[in-house]
Amino acid sequence: MIGSIRGKVLRLDLSSVLLETNSGIGYEIFITFPTHLHLKTSQKEKETLLYIYHSITDRSQKLFGFLSKRDRELFQLMKSLNGIGELTALKILSFYNANSLFTIATDENKAALEKIPKVKGKTSEKVLFELKQNLKKLESFLQKETEPNEVSSTNTDIEFTHSINKSSPENADKDLAVLGLIQLGFDEKSSRKEVERIWKLGTTEASEIIREVLQNL
Repeated sequence: MIGSIRGKVLRLDLSSVLLETNSGIGYEIFITFPTHLHLKTSQKEKETLLYIYHSITDRSQKLFGFLSKRDRELFQLMKSLNGIGELTALKILSFYNANSLFTIATDENKAALEKIPKVKGKTSEKVLFELKQNLKKLESFLQKETEPNEVSSTNTDIEFTHSINKSSPENADKDLAVLGLIQLGFDEKSSRKEVERIWKLGTTEASEIIREVLQNL
């Protein structure tokens, strides 16, 4: 089983990254959108360490990468819930961190889950039910802290934690917002149209643009 991979980014897509190790082997790894943002804004020449969940089935093998062990543990908790697969768990974690999921469950806030594309109706009901049934596990998870030298990619209510270089072009936030919406299921044309509309209203930060788009669904 693969537990972690350190290497240089050869290719970075919205939902995956290709890391090449010192041995010359490249690994295709699925990632959350906050992880994508971190890798996009970090220095490309630096090596990246991802903590891996190695999924093995009769038909395939998949690697899921996270910036911290805590993020990986939350993913493992989410995917273990009845009826929630690996890709759905990854999509949910592109929206909400553990604190947010705990609040959603205790408040029985199905509407918050339905802001996630394709997580609606019976699917959102199932996710909410499973979260409520596993509150103790989630609460226990919340008590864990990120270990020293780890970077956490978790986000709070779609406020993606990322650092943007001050020398970035003026439209950097626009591009990040478009990328975020595409990752969350929107097509590129609609994403750019919505981002431009929100931008003209005075909202200029990527996370806030995404928040407003989702609130208007």
